[in-house]
Amino acid sequence: MTATQELLRGESQTFSTHADFLAGAYERGWTDGLPVVAPDPETVMQFLDAAGLRPDEVLGSVPTREVTVTAEAAATNAVMAGCLPEYFPVVVAAVRAHLSLLGNSHCTTASLAGPSHALIVNGPVRHELGIASGQGCLGPGFRANATIGRALRLVIRNVCKSVPGVLDRAIFSTPARYSFCFGEDEEMGAPWTPMHQQLGFTSEDSTVTMFSAWGTLESNSVARSAEGILDDLVADLRWKGFWKGLGDTADDVFLGDELAFIVVVGPEHRQVFHEHGWSKEMIQEYTFDRITAPTTGPRDRACAISAPERMLVTTAGGTGIPETQVLLPHLGAPVTTLIPKGVAR
Repeated sequence: MTATQELLRGESQTFSTHADFLAGAYERGWTDGLPVVAPDPETVMQFLDAAGLRPDEVLGSVPTREVTVTAEAAATNAVMAGCLPEYFPVVVAAVRAHLSLLGNSHCTTASLAGPSHALIVNGPVRHELGIASGQGCLGPGFRANATIGRALRLVIRNVCKSVPGVLDRAIFSTPARYSFCFGEDEEMGAPWTPMHQQLGFTSEDSTVTMFSAWGTLESNSVARSAEGILDDLVADLRWKGFWKGLGDTADDVFLGDELAFIVVVGPEHRQVFHEHGWSKEMIQEYTFDRITAPTTGPRDRACAISAPERMLVTTAGGTGIPETQVLLPHLGAPVTTLIPKGVAR
């Protein structure tokens, strides 16, 4: 046994070939259905070193499942997801956010609704790791986005025991449960204040915001005024969004005033807002007043958020269609965690 292996606590298994490992991974249920990378001890230790963590350091727990997530377990799954070692500090921050009280790991991973777990990255680390925030950023083709988001989902599956048909009771689930990670396009969003700075972090800080999203809402408005775009968004939210009373026995009770939406403004809508001098705070105020107004009929319902700042505004995506997307809430509030400086570099 090597010195590296002695530091690690997880059970070691040996496979004669990579093909045997893949067959064993599928047989043992270690994979989300896609191939995984073999987590050899040396590589797992490289990941831990990149984050400055001991193997036995606890990142959080799920008390209802008697599960404790260690740094070693998270690193093992990050390797399997295809991450590079320098991605691991972001994965650690995401896991800690997910395992926080408001992240509500148990309910968001066992729910019949099958929500995804979106990760929004802010700060310098976006460029250092190549986290995409522009054209097609919510989809495939970007290693950092794909593997960081997947690493969190593999931790949820392999460590938190959220396996379909067992503790994962989702009726349909969603492809976004493979991976859901993107960066805010802070540079193109200027002069807007980046989302993490609105939450009290600095421009030098790098953060990840974890959010349990019960689907997305696409609002395609061709209006050429800020008010017109938001009026269309309000109409979409009041019909398709998250309504007061819908979660009386769950979301409203558990989250209370922490219930939130995340609005992802696309470039063409963003340009209109910039041309008319609208800040994120103006968007929040205007939208909040209208989505929470009293209902006017059976196809019109008030949305269940408590304050303008509970509609977080970020920006990402590419050009071609004037579109804004909204990440709709499930049983977890947005949780933003700092990625320690000097670790992910």
